Amino acid sequence: MEHKTNNEMRSFWNLILHGIYLSLYGFVKYLSFPFFNYLRFMVIRLFSSNLQTKDISEGVSIMFPWKVSIGCNSTLNQNVIIDGFGGVTIGQGVRIASNSVINTADHCFNNKNEFIFKQGYMCAPVVIEDDVWIGSNVCINKGVTIGRGSIVGAGSVVTKDIPAYTVVAGVPAKVIKNRL
Repeated sequence: MEHKTNNEMRSFWNLILHGIYLSLYGFVKYLSFPFFNYLRFMVIRLFSSNLQTKDISEGVSIMFPWKVSIGCNSTLNQNVIIDGFGGVTIGQGVRIASNSVINTADHCFNNKNEFIFKQGYMCAPVVIEDDVWIGSNVCINKGVTIGRGSIVGAGSVVTKDIPAYTVVAGVPAKVIKNRL
């Protein structure tokens, strides 16, 4: 896990780039006609050279898109939130259902004599391999790898790596069965 300071997240470069990105993306973020999926793709693509999918539904929020990679034929449904600060890699053919959250950074909180917001961040990348289905309202925490062909049940909180071809559910998510 990598420790990042507040200054790294709020660097001049990140603030300027994010300001431009959010200004452009704000025009197309909530437009619901399917054609606007392509406009959302084009705006995000300006800031993320590793974006290959055009299936981005209304309300999707991608923070730090220049640190996010999404493979072809993947789908981000309504109101998905991706915090890309620690790095996110989403494979090909991945389905992410509505209201799911991918979180790559949490606040440090080890010093009880210092405000939490001043202590920096713990960051780690999230990797979602090919052909994964993530149900609605799933929370995926930093440092997690979800193996190829896995299914994450609705409402789950993923705190640990998930082996390939397994079905997981719960809070925290636990293996229910294998797909093989």
